[in-house]
Amino acid sequence: MAIDRKTDLPQAWCITTEMMAHPKPRIPLIEPGHIPEELRPELEPFYTKSVEKWGTVPRFFQMLAHSPVLVEAWQLIDSRVRFGYLKTDPEFLKILQLVIVKTAILNHGSYCTGHNVGLGRTVGLTWDQLDAIEGNDWPKTKSLSPREKAAVDWAVAVTKGSARDDDKAFQTLKSHFTNRQIVEITFLCGMWTLSARLTEPFHLDVELPEDRIDFHAKRAPKVSAA
Repeated sequence: MAIDRKTDLPQAWCITTEMMAHPKPRIPLIEPGHIPEELRPELEPFYTKSVEKWGTVPRFFQMLAHSPVLVEAWQLIDSRVRFGYLKTDPEFLKILQLVIVKTAILNHGSYCTGHNVGLGRTVGLTWDQLDAIEGNDWPKTKSLSPREKAAVDWAVAVTKGSARDDDKAFQTLKSHFTNRQIVEITFLCGMWTLSARLTEPFHLDVELPEDRIDFHAKRAPKVSAA
């Protein structure tokens, strides 16, 4: 199979435009402009920061917003890791996006996959690369470099819970990345496994492609249907 060019999701998942446009989450979303008075002082600054960085307040933040500290924590990691590499090491950011997308797909996290395929394309990932990691034939593809394959292989091991005993995958990883990079790659595997564990139980469907986050977006926040 492949990634659907219109939805940025695996074709086999059959996520429809109707599902994206009219989500039915199990808990209400806290939309921009409709923040409860008791949460506004704490939450509003994080929504403002989200618009500044991503161009919108994604449904994921609107879901976490019932506990504002969770929005704060997620934003802090994203701003210090992924956004940090936008200027300092864009090639490593591409690898992080490969890792996140593979992790999201393995977890069947449609929300995380939809956003991060688009983000990956923004920083230079090709459709051939994304199609390759959608399935299990990526080790044979010529579209991924040995360094990229090492990161994806590790992401698979971490996500499937086999990394503890996979010395071969770890030694290959060490030959391509620094200790800091290895820690960050592994952490983001765990972070996006957590993301899927949140979005899937709460029935959180991904936004339409034009309403998703973007590393370079500058637009007013959209109000999503709850």
